[in-house]
Amino acid sequence: MRGYKEKGNINTPMELAIKNEIYRVSLAVDAIDRVPSLQKLGAHANEKFRDIQIECRNNAYKCGVDKPSMVNWKWPY
Repeated sequence: MRGYKEKGNINTPMELAIKNEIYRVSLAVDAIDRVPSLQKLGAHANEKFRDIQIECRNNAYKCGVDKPSMVNWKWPY
């Protein structure tokens, strides 16, 4: 389980999810890092997921809100 990590900042919901490692991308990165057979196969995806997290944080810092494409994301299946 993940715990709540708050440092007194004003954060968007996406930033909090990333910081607390409960965002779907954070969980995918964690799975790739922990499953030995995925570490080499998933390296490209892992890098892409980390870039998504950086992009989300930068957007929240710049605009003060989460990206609509992330907030409105729906499971496609």
